Amino acid sequence: MTADLRQIYFLHIPKTAGTSLRKIIEAQFEPEEICPCSVMQELADVVRRDVSELATYPVIAGHMGYTLLSLLPTPPRVITMLRDPVARTISRFNYMRLHAARSGRAPWGHNRFLDPDVSIDDFLAFEPTRRLITNFQVRNLAQDFDLTKTYTDFSGNPIVPKMNKLFAYTSTGLSDHDLLSRAKRRLASFEFVGVTERFRDSLDLLCSTFGWEGTMDSPFLNASSTSLGLARPLSNQTLADIQACTSLDAELYRFATEIFEHNFSGHFPFAS
Repeated sequence: MTADLRQIYFLHIPKTAGTSLRKIIEAQFEPEEICPCSVMQELADVVRRDVSELATYPVIAGHMGYTLLSLLPTPPRVITMLRDPVARTISRFNYMRLHAARSGRAPWGHNRFLDPDVSIDDFLAFEPTRRLITNFQVRNLAQDFDLTKTYTDFSGNPIVPKMNKLFAYTSTGLSDHDLLSRAKRRLASFEFVGVTERFRDSLDLLCSTFGWEGTMDSPFLNASSTSLGLARPLSNQTLADIQACTSLDAELYRFATEIFEHNFSGHFPFAS
């Protein structure tokens, strides 16, 4: 632990290289210091059982968005990573496509994903998955969920409180302006903001911020290509469609990059 003994929460936004970062964070702690709750469904179970147990762990990490913070008695030191929203959308599509191919099960009950020729345009055209990527990073920071409540899908059927289901089937109830403003305000309060496209620099900044030991074998992720992992480059129309779905994420990503650059120059003033 560092001199600052406040609890640490790694708010892991899916498909932002967070799995790599999470391993580095958790390496700084003993296994029993790490909260075993790491996804929204598990968090809902804790809320029903005894929410006070969350405060007993020095570090919490996982896909639980900003919702977790409202359940802690003391504000933690928050760590998060953001990614270029076009690259993140492509990564999310690739993950779903590969998962369907390996499992033989159609995500969201949409059999088109079982077709080896499924395209990212199919992903964008299907309403639940389109909603899943629509300003997903902004919603991770700005949307709060009451995990004692039962949420439903478009047909009124109860859904398991998994993050992807909640984001696909619920509305924020906020205007775009208010949604983005809330996300920016919350992001600005975090102890550490990294960007996937600067992963190695983000790792250096993280370790410098918390006084942690780095690791030389940390993976390098280049997520800058807009055709990453696709059979063919994005068409102009598809790119425009993704950008329309992620316009608020693009604004938040620019804001995150500004925060990162400011903090990085403060810790490494002579870096080129």
